[in-house]
Amino acid sequence: MENLSAECVGVMTSAWNNGGTVPFLSNTSGRIDNGGVELFVDLRAAAAPAGDVVLLLSEAEAPSTRWPESFIEGLAALGCAVIRFDTRDIGRSSWLEEPYGMDDLVADARFVLDSFDVASAHIFGRSMGGIVAQRLAMDSPERVTSLSLFSSTPGRREEFGLPERWLVELMTERLYGDPPEGVVERVEWVIDQLEWFSGPLFDFDRVVAARAVFAEVSEMWRGPNGHGHAVVEAEDRFDELPLITAKSMVVHGTADPVYPVAHGQALAEQLERASLTLIEGLGHELPARFVPQLVDLFARLRERARSSQ
Repeated sequence: MENLSAECVGVMTSAWNNGGTVPFLSNTSGRIDNGGVELFVDLRAAAAPAGDVVLLLSEAEAPSTRWPESFIEGLAALGCAVIRFDTRDIGRSSWLEEPYGMDDLVADARFVLDSFDVASAHIFGRSMGGIVAQRLAMDSPERVTSLSLFSSTPGRREEFGLPERWLVELMTERLYGDPPEGVVERVEWVIDQLEWFSGPLFDFDRVVAARAVFAEVSEMWRGPNGHGHAVVEAEDRFDELPLITAKSMVVHGTADPVYPVAHGQALAEQLERASLTLIEGLGHELPARFVPQLVDLFARLRERARSSQ
């Protein structure tokens, strides 16, 4: 995929801002350069735009293709333009050897908005992406129309609960073991982790997961990277959360093995203008069967944000 030229980005932005229905706006993707780090971005726009832009921020070690297509389509059906991008060091974005931190990930999100000339967007962060979203709302509140935090955390504090011990043991074994070599082994590697993260609310279908994972592994395999280090080393900014003024929602599963439910509850308590929705039996996952409910929750948040403008 070639880089998106400044001219191309400008045309897309102009068409969106003017409410145009240009055919290529339905699906435009490419790379943008942020100081030597290339970020792969994907823009989806509705045929009848409502003037809303949603920026999706992904979980750790996951390319942006992990966002279900049905979720993208659901947001577009609301009249939203949807921007998602591969976080640095994963997917089709630059893979890095040098260290980076949470501030770099926040700067990348801001740069994506700048590249599309988006003054303010609905920011939707999942897991690590939720941490990035919080910091973007703290540091650049004018860029955040609303804030959605899904399966995320306000910080790694023991009082919120630690990951399940069995999960820590499995992930530690992977960390110190040899990474998978072949395509089949890599597919199994990813599917196993997706199943570990899933909760009992929905049955996990390894066959369905394999179809999506095979495409991901074949095109953009990347083993463990620096995302975990960025999360672990991130500055504790829990006490700054009440400074976030954007209308917000926190959605968290009660069976999340990575961030126990107390993480979601603490987030909602610290955010002055947040709603909290706990999903009984949902894990650290975004299954397709949950998408309609999540789109509906976002639609309600958008109305709350509009009413406060």
